[in-house]
Amino acid sequence: MTSFIDSLAASEKTAVVIDIGHAYTKCGFAGNSSPRHIVPTTITIRGKEQHVFEENLDLASLRDRLTEFIRLVYYKYNIANCRERRVVIVESVITPTRTRHLLADILLKQFEASSLAFVPLHLGATYTLGRSTALVLDIGYKEAQIMPVAEGVPLAVQFDSLSCAGQAIHKQIESLLGQHGSVTHQGRRQTFTEANIKLSEDILEDIKVRCCFISPFTRAQSYSKSNSDGTFKEAASIEYPLGPETLIHIPGIVREFACEVLFEQDIDGKSVATLILDALLQASLDLRRQFADNILVIGGTAMMPGFLHRLNAELNYLVNISTYVNKLAIREFHFHSPPSQLNYTAWLGGSIIGALDTIESQSILREKYLENGIVPDWFTGEQAA
Repeated sequence: MTSFIDSLAASEKTAVVIDIGHAYTKCGFAGNSSPRHIVPTTITIRGKEQHVFEENLDLASLRDRLTEFIRLVYYKYNIANCRERRVVIVESVITPTRTRHLLADILLKQFEASSLAFVPLHLGATYTLGRSTALVLDIGYKEAQIMPVAEGVPLAVQFDSLSCAGQAIHKQIESLLGQHGSVTHQGRRQTFTEANIKLSEDILEDIKVRCCFISPFTRAQSYSKSNSDGTFKEAASIEYPLGPETLIHIPGIVREFACEVLFEQDIDGKSVATLILDALLQASLDLRRQFADNILVIGGTAMMPGFLHRLNAELNYLVNISTYVNKLAIREFHFHSPPSQLNYTAWLGGSIIGALDTIESQSILREKYLENGIVPDWFTGEQAA
C-alpha cells in the first residue's frame, strides 16, 4: 500500500523534499510521512566512496559532486523525473552561501526544476508539532545546533552551535578503545593499540549504534567519583566482529561512557545541556517559559538510548548551580515527542511545508532565476546576487 501511495505521489508532480545532512541525506516527496530513502551523503569516484562535502574542495569539485549526488537522489532513490517539479531543500541556518547558490543553479538550470524553496530545518521541525513556538535543538553528525522559533519566525540572531555531536562520539570511541579495548586476530589476543587497527567512520557509526548507550546522570556522577579507587562496576563487555578472523572486545566503559563527551563542558564551559540554558537566557522574558515548555530535540545522535532522560537530568542539575541559579527562574523543562524518528523530523517538516499552498510564495521560480540569477536570503529577505 505504501509503495502504491509513493508511486502516486511521484506521478502527480508533487514536490521533491531533500534534507542534505553532512553524513546522511533524507529524500522523498511532499505530503509523505517518511522519506523514501535515507542514504549516506557520498558518491563514487574512481571506484571509491567519497564524501560530497569534503573539506577544502574548490568550487568546481563541489559542483561536480553535488550534481552527481542530486542525480542519484532523483534517478536512483526517488525514481522520479526532475523536470518541471518543485523542490524543497531543508537546510541548516549556517549552510554556506556558495552551497545554496550551487544547489539553486544545479536544480533550476541543469535539472530544470520549476521552483526551489529553502526551509530552515529548525523551522521545519516545528511544523511536525503543529506549534509555532518552540526551542529546537538539532544534534547531528558534525554539530549540535540550537535556535528558537517564535510564532513561526526563526530567531537566527539567537542561533548557537557546538562542535560536539556524532563525530565527537566516534573520536571518543576510538580513544577509549585505544586505552581499554583489545583485539583477537586469528586466535591471538592483543591490545587495540598493538593491533594497530584503523576503524572507518562507518564501523565507528555501527559500534555507536549497536553497542553504546548513555548512562543515567547519577551513575555518571558515581563513576567520576569512584573511578580512582576501582570500585565502580562496569557494564558488560561486547565482542564486535571485524571480518571473519577478527574480534574487537569492547569493554563496558567504552560502551557506556563514549557519549559522555556530549555532556562534558568544554574550555568555554559549554555542553549540549548549556546550549539550552544559554538559549533561554538570551530569550526575552515573556518567551522563556514558552520555550522551556516546548523543547524539541531532533537529529540522529539524539536517538542514542537514554539521551533525553540524561539531558533532562543535566538541565535540572545545572539550573541549580551558581552560573544559572540567580539568572534563570525556570526549574522545569518539557520535551516534545515528534510524530517521526528524530533523524528525519526536519525532513518531515519540509514534507508538510512542501504540501502547503503557501510554498509557492516562498519559492524561487525557475523563470525568474534564469532571468536574474538571484537567490533570496530566507532570513534577511535580501536578494543576493
